[in-house]
Amino acid sequence: MSQTLRRIILWVSGLLAAFFLISNLWIWSAGWGRDLRNTPEAIPQNAVLVLLGLDERDEKTGKLSECFKLRIEAAAQLCRTGKIKLVVTSGLNSQARTMADRLREAGVTTPIVLDPYGWRTLDSVKRAAAVFPYETIIYVSQGWHCDRALWLSDRISNNPYKAQYEEALSYSADFGHEPTAYFNFLRDFLAKPKAVIDWLTGSKVTTTVDVADGYKVYP
Repeated sequence: MSQTLRRIILWVSGLLAAFFLISNLWIWSAGWGRDLRNTPEAIPQNAVLVLLGLDERDEKTGKLSECFKLRIEAAAQLCRTGKIKLVVTSGLNSQARTMADRLREAGVTTPIVLDPYGWRTLDSVKRAAAVFPYETIIYVSQGWHCDRALWLSDRISNNPYKAQYEEALSYSADFGHEPTAYFNFLRDFLAKPKAVIDWLTGSKVTTTVDVADGYKVYP
């Protein structure tokens, strides 16, 4: 390998590493001072809770996901404050419906709507911003995921009511200790640079369903 080619590889590798590091730090900073898990008294009245999607069980082993269980517990805790007027369960259709079922089983009586088109965090955030432009939105997931949702919500480009859009908040679930929790954390490390790329390239949603539509009332 020539010295010139070696230098090019080193420069490219360094730039990629810098992009990954800066993207993660930038998105992580979006959550500073905006997570209400330890300050429930600061939760706004009549907020909208958006529970971000995850499979309940591992596809290969069928084992219950600890991350899923902890997200449901966090959402239920938030609803028990009496300050949530509506819950949105957002993910794939099966995820959205299962999360709603588990919330009801946990004793949550707050009205629930399903977002079966929250195929990516970007989709969940854009739809929530379009449907609830004047509302305070609180995202529930693990902290590393909440930071990404908050960062994306700050950069909504197609929201006609952006001037009136309330700054989103989060209520983080516990991280957990199972191996998949660490896998999800590493996956989010890669998802953060992807979020920056999406933003730079126009932040297009995954589905063809308009961001102002798609919610379904849960029984």
